[in-house]
Amino acid sequence: MRYPDFLKRFRWASVATALLLLACGEGGSIPPFWTSAGLVVADFDGDGRVDVAVANAYVAGSPPHPGYIRIYRQSAPGAFDAPVQYSVGPDPWGLSTGDFDGDGLLDLVSATPATVAPQPNMIGDSGGISILRQDPARAGSFLPSRWVTTGGAPTDAAIARLTGDNLADVVVGDGVGANGRALLLEQSPSPPGTLLAPAWLLAHSGSDDLAVADVNGDGRSDIVLAAYDKVAVLYQRSGGGFDPVVILPAGVRVSGVEVADLDGDGRTDIVAANAGNAPAGGTGGASVTVLRQVSTGIFVTTDIAVADGARRVAVADLNDDGVPDLAVVSLVYQSQSTPSRVSVLLQSLTNRGQFAVSGVYDGPYSGNFIAIGDVSGDGLKDIVLNEGPSVLLQNAAAPGRFKPVTPLR
Repeated sequence: MRYPDFLKRFRWASVATALLLLACGEGGSIPPFWTSAGLVVADFDGDGRVDVAVANAYVAGSPPHPGYIRIYRQSAPGAFDAPVQYSVGPDPWGLSTGDFDGDGLLDLVSATPATVAPQPNMIGDSGGISILRQDPARAGSFLPSRWVTTGGAPTDAAIARLTGDNLADVVVGDGVGANGRALLLEQSPSPPGTLLAPAWLLAHSGSDDLAVADVNGDGRSDIVLAAYDKVAVLYQRSGGGFDPVVILPAGVRVSGVEVADLDGDGRTDIVAANAGNAPAGGTGGASVTVLRQVSTGIFVTTDIAVADGARRVAVADLNDDGVPDLAVVSLVYQSQSTPSRVSVLLQSLTNRGQFAVSGVYDGPYSGNFIAIGDVSGDGLKDIVLNEGPSVLLQNAAAPGRFKPVTPLR
């Protein structure tokens, strides 16, 4: 049985805990600690500076663990206030942003894979999502979260218009491989803010990550999933619903996906982070797959080797040359002494759509989510990682190069 990414994390965390207990001797104990997962970098309060949101869990015993979203607001260039913490469902994993209620403000949705303790050789059906709506009376602050049970093992969720009306819906990636589905929660017009029961969308396999964008250029949002051994695309139909899933080849153990027009031809491309052989206990095989859309629905694939255990990928202009680049965070859960790694892939200006690794940097010990934004106030894009949270600041004297990892604040 294959385990979704979040369950592997629990498994190796349990091993680490057991080793620490042995080191403490019989009767030893470990103090409570925090873990982090999903990460969003966005301007929540509209002041022109990016803020940071991180999903966290407080571990003081066996799962489930209390879940929280911490919001770090950038109050001055490069200066972040102490985080404000909001309670969400237990052990949150994926975290995404979007305007859920149509008020023009960014809201958040976090995915909880399980609300009961995982059982050996079984994947439960107890997951759900938490929706954090921004408080319209207090910019950058959020109302108490709303819990929605979805079933399955949600690994990520996204807010988008997916049913042909003018209301935002929520799509959820289900990590249960046997289910082979995503879940669509349509927003009801009466009353607004109410989500209907989840509808199944057949999606080839369980997924670890998802992205939403108009992939085929028809003006409707489509769904892209990191579907274990492939990339799965669900194209939205005119009049509602989705076409049968389209499967695209990627690398070994697809763990993360992003979408963007990489080569400037006006078509949406797809990027996949492939963990390689690390999830199965091996080494090698980790890569980034760039799927360039050369005509509607037709993709050309390029695979680029990166550090073992690639988990998530982010897209942005990392050297201020006007074209998008890639940053990938890698983490091998089995290794208790090796920090996460960040591979930076810069795009060629003369051969658009072609990328090369320009540097590999040490990240924090257990970083496995990545985002990009100017967190120093110098106008350059920096790389943000979930643990800490931490940041690799761009070196202003060497565009596209980054300084050693430091805490965000």
